Amino acid sequence: MANTSKNVTPLAMADQTVSDPIINWWLNHWMGPASPLAQMQAAWTETLYEAMQMEAELLIACAASQQQIIKCLSDQQTLKDPAVMGHCYQDVMQEFVNAHLHRMDKVNELAEDFRQRVWEEI
Repeated sequence: MANTSKNVTPLAMADQTVSDPIINWWLNHWMGPASPLAQMQAAWTETLYEAMQMEAELLIACAASQQQIIKCLSDQQTLKDPAVMGHCYQDVMQEFVNAHLHRMDKVNELAEDFRQRVWEEI
């Protein structure tokens, strides 16, 4: 439980409800032209979040590729036939390459989006 100072009087719920619009208004104006660095940092943070999402998508593609390879390696019929094993490997690698190319396209878009966000903040 949080400790409150003896000098601070807790607001009643009605007081909090009434003051919320004023606080939101103040925050919107504070984040306005008065603090461009905060807006720039918000744009950078959004871009960083999108980059992390792209990396997570690539890791998911890696995991799916590993699952497919394990499935191929655990099948005795696939292990006996080098052509089938090669075909399995090629399919897995093609899916991974496609995921990587998709990621690279998104990275190029992300750089452009970041420039646009920064330009809008300027």
